[in-house]
Amino acid sequence: MIWILLVLLTVVGGAAAVGIAVKERRKSLPSGGGQKALPAGDGVERTVRDLRVDDVLTIDHKDFLCEGLISYDEDGHRWIAGRVVDGPDTQWLVVGIDRAGTSSTRLLTQDESQTITGYPPEALVVGEVRYVLDKRGAATCQLHGDVGPLGDLKKDRPAAHVERCRWWLYSAPGDDTLLVEQWGADYRVLRGRKIVDGIVELIPGS
Repeated sequence: MIWILLVLLTVVGGAAAVGIAVKERRKSLPSGGGQKALPAGDGVERTVRDLRVDDVLTIDHKDFLCEGLISYDEDGHRWIAGRVVDGPDTQWLVVGIDRAGTSSTRLLTQDESQTITGYPPEALVVGEVRYVLDKRGAATCQLHGDVGPLGDLKKDRPAAHVERCRWWLYSAPGDDTLLVEQWGADYRVLRGRKIVDGIVELIPGS
């Protein structure tokens, strides 16, 4: 009989000890079950419209690193152009230049064969493609990271310095598109195609 009481006392004592340990464990945990709360904004999936320097883009099964970025602002309308690089292949992903519509993403390459020295014309013919002026404007721009030859504009300038850019956007039948930009006295021609949303996969940089 005595040994039965001893067994019961041992079981009850062990259960009590476990209960006390559990309570102490709960007290030591922070509120919310011990899961650290994420700061506001974290965990939200970014898209190409939120492209940043050092992000990786998968385009046509190739990975491009965003080495530089231009942020444009024209009277509150904002868009971006990312300089994306895969070895010798350098392209510009222009996102959001259209104020409305779905064809707001363009994958362009700088066309060194086209030389513009004065005010751009209403139409440009490159090869067999005729581009017609669609819209034009002027924007305030901030340059981030490695933007290629445009990086000369950042030399000896403070980090928050802005530049002015005049632009002319041309359209053609199908997905062909062309963009002329004027930086100071220099013009550059970017030519390529419109791409639909979802064709580019964004992998955020660390």
